[in-house]
Amino acid sequence: MKNIVAVDIGGTNSRFAHFTIDDQGVLSCVGRVKLKTASASSLDDLIDKALGLGPIPAAAHREALVLAVPGAVKENTYASLANVAWKVDVSGLRARAGGTRIFLINDFVAQAFACPLAKRLEMETVQAGAPEERAAIAVIGAGTGLGHCALVTPDGGDFLPLPSEAGHATFPFYGKTETAYGDFLMERTGAEYPYGDIVVSGPGLTHLHAFLTGRELSPKDIVAEITPESETTILFARFYARACRNYVLTVLALKGLFIAGGVAMKNPFLVVNDHFRREFTESGHYGAMLQKIPVSLIVSEDSGLWGAAHYGMIKIGAGNR
Repeated sequence: MKNIVAVDIGGTNSRFAHFTIDDQGVLSCVGRVKLKTASASSLDDLIDKALGLGPIPAAAHREALVLAVPGAVKENTYASLANVAWKVDVSGLRARAGGTRIFLINDFVAQAFACPLAKRLEMETVQAGAPEERAAIAVIGAGTGLGHCALVTPDGGDFLPLPSEAGHATFPFYGKTETAYGDFLMERTGAEYPYGDIVVSGPGLTHLHAFLTGRELSPKDIVAEITPESETTILFARFYARACRNYVLTVLALKGLFIAGGVAMKNPFLVVNDHFRREFTESGHYGAMLQKIPVSLIVSEDSGLWGAAHYGMIKIGAGNR
């Protein structure tokens, strides 16, 4: 029996889980802890708080610790996190870890490694399709920000993740209403240009609703009052689909697109609708191709933990399931 601790650090919540791998290579989750990220002053403080809550094994009893963080990772050791007040440096953690192997990965690399475990996760179908088995998989998700990653298997070998910070790329607006919204967004946020993190995210939903209604509400309050045919829903669905389409076309994710993140997971009607599907497949050259790509919504809150554990499982050579 081998033990892996998976950590999924988000801008709002951080989740910890203890996974075991049995002698047949089967991965199982045996305990979870959730903490508010802002409750900790550093990564070490966050880990200490989680260990104090019980189900997470100490360093002497685990083979791997996989930390998934919302930001670009350098040298498997350092990360400056989006929407988190502190930076990450796991060199000190490694020095104290004994025999535990420590892996630092982007949070959407973890989401990507969850996608091959789709049968272990709860899903909703956004668009049925016919996957090309040797092509790339893409995952994109709106939460506090907008994460992206692709997963490929070169020549049928091991999974190769392609991390991305596409949430900070310029978001395309067109037409009078959208152009006006782009100007509103830059003035409201002080951003030099509109980008995915402030358009397709929880904060983005608040910005959009304020633009359309003049009312300042939290995302939770907004989704409680809008309907599938509200103007806020329609525009947000189109923006989300546009981000998905652009990323799928960029990486040619013909095997499938998975949508993750708390915004759609908690409110599936924002993406499981015809407005999303029409925008996603709207392409003069590649509309027919886009219609064949399976699109699934991950509605399991712990998908990032499963993906981080799957990554660790592969890295320690304990299997690929």
